[in-house]
Amino acid sequence: QPGHMVLVSCPPEQGQTTTLYSLVQKHDPYIQGVNTLEDTVAFELEGVSHRMIPSNTDAEVVNNQLGAIIRSDPQVVLLTRFANARTARLAAKAAAEGIRFYVGMRNHDTFSTLRAWYKIIANPQAAAAALGAIMAQRLVRKLCTTCRSPYRPDPAALKKLNLPPNKVEYLYKRSGQVIVGRKPRTCPDCHGLGYRGRIAVFEVMTLDDTARELVAAGQTETLRSHLRKRKMLWMQEAALAKVVEGVSDIKEITRALAVREPSKKARTSSGSGIPAIKD
Repeated sequence: QPGHMVLVSCPPEQGQTTTLYSLVQKHDPYIQGVNTLEDTVAFELEGVSHRMIPSNTDAEVVNNQLGAIIRSDPQVVLLTRFANARTARLAAKAAAEGIRFYVGMRNHDTFSTLRAWYKIIANPQAAAAALGAIMAQRLVRKLCTTCRSPYRPDPAALKKLNLPPNKVEYLYKRSGQVIVGRKPRTCPDCHGLGYRGRIAVFEVMTLDDTARELVAAGQTETLRSHLRKRKMLWMQEAALAKVVEGVSDIKEITRALAVREPSKKARTSSGSGIPAIKD
């Protein structure tokens, strides 16, 4: 769909810039006007008009730059952050009128991002009209495929994780060692770490007309039920899929998905609390 705001949210150092750039690259800059307004230009995208926000720039200067971009009638705008509430409202108005925005925010999951979006726009109807999707993400380390170790998980622990015991015969965990001549040796590929490379896991909230009505009405719990009926996955579930596939392990996703700042209630509100599981 044209227009609407896509919010990409995660804590710092969790791959937000890469995701924003990947989304922008889904658009052809030679048939669509694609602009960015960024704190740092990670790399030049061919055909894309990049603008950088100098450090310590006043928020009104950022808003003036954004206004100039909007007046140039682009189809796509990447914005690394909202400088203040006026920036968000300028972008929201333009998104509701047909410009696709990709914007970075710093929250732990889609619902905390939605609450922050409500607060900054301060108008539920305007917030709903502009919003198309929210993506929350984390980076998890990938198991080294040379030395990862299979094990048979406890069926009771699998049930706590909502994984069918009859369909998950083996999981994998980090090792860091290989057997050479019947003796354990440090893995030459991961140098004993047990992990090699990283992959992102996503919690994606896409809004249809019904969801947008619920956002406008502030009916968060009804929205949650509606999204579940439409097969939305919580981040825990997306991460566990990587465990079942053998891409990562339980300890790593527990580490990566841990939320240290909010209360226990906030940590579990989106279904992202992971029970302990024994090897």
